[in-house]
Amino acid sequence: MKRKHKGRVLVAEDDALVAALVQGILEDQGYDVVGVVGDGHSAVEVVETIHPDVVLMDLQMPGMDGIEATRQIQATCPTPVVVLTAHEEPKLVTSATRAGVGAYLTKPPAGQDLEGAITVAQARFADMMALRELNVELENRNAELGAFAHTVAHDLKNALSPIVGLAFVIGDEYDTFSPDQIRHHLYTIGNQAKKLNRIIDELLLLAEVRDRDLVLMPVDMGEVVADVQTRLATMVAEQGATVTVASDWPMALGYAPWIEEVWANYLVNALKYGGCHPCVELGWQSEQNGGTEVDGTYRFWVRDNGPGLSPKEQARLFVPFVQLSQVRAQGHGLGLSIVRRIVEKLGGTVGVESELGEGSTFWFTLAAVQGKGEEGRGTGR
Repeated sequence: MKRKHKGRVLVAEDDALVAALVQGILEDQGYDVVGVVGDGHSAVEVVETIHPDVVLMDLQMPGMDGIEATRQIQATCPTPVVVLTAHEEPKLVTSATRAGVGAYLTKPPAGQDLEGAITVAQARFADMMALRELNVELENRNAELGAFAHTVAHDLKNALSPIVGLAFVIGDEYDTFSPDQIRHHLYTIGNQAKKLNRIIDELLLLAEVRDRDLVLMPVDMGEVVADVQTRLATMVAEQGATVTVASDWPMALGYAPWIEEVWANYLVNALKYGGCHPCVELGWQSEQNGGTEVDGTYRFWVRDNGPGLSPKEQARLFVPFVQLSQVRAQGHGLGLSIVRRIVEKLGGTVGVESELGEGSTFWFTLAAVQGKGEEGRGTGR
């Protein structure tokens, strides 16, 4: 009795008798032979078109041999490959393995050997794809680390240079300065030291975000916002800013310390770049998608009355670390990239809406705690 639906197989064999033999064995064992071709070029084209589960590939074929065909298949449409060969030579096996072949069979293949080879090829293919994915991730992380190191070094140098310069100036020319001048220089040094401390805090936060595995918990967004207001009260007063906050807040899934950093980053930017005597609003609303409410998702936002951002400037925000050294947005780059990393790890998204002369709205989304906070209202438009 035939067993069906074990998998879809493409046979690439230029010997018609061998191809017919292999096809018969496969069909008897329950495989679906979805094509038979006689050369490497056709094998590559058919794989890209019909996406079989496995390919049985002859090594010696006209036009393009089985090794090169396998190499092209693994580059364009990765698929498990079993090689059919008259002689299993060590050099040939090595070349085929490097090309992505998963198993080998000598001609003519026996039924039991054929089924076993397919199983081995599929298992090795899964390992190969997992290794390829790890290699891609490693390459991306290395590229990100290099760009991030460049960016952080640039920011640290910019903050440290005035400290070093002023310290030497004060040391060399102390007697020529009035007390007010010395006080001014020391105040400048203090501000630059705060910048250094802020960069260090961002580095520590980034390390925690990258390395820590979280179980998302209900977060009272009202408490988080209140903590941020307390934390930044001095800055609000110094800027002469007006901060309007929604009257009630929902419960969202996340991690409160990280969410506080997101709010703090948004609010600091609004105070710094929100114009003279900034007017800042903090609010939330149910997320919308094409006019349809997205169940269980909230959008939180900070809106300022600043000069707004051009489309080009908006494109420079929230960039991955690999782009920071090439695309810098004044005052935003590192912090907003970390914001993006935080929110995405919490399962949300980030963005900005802005028009020149109309201010900016920086937002992020988080999942709602079902059954809680559903009646909360923001001041969103």
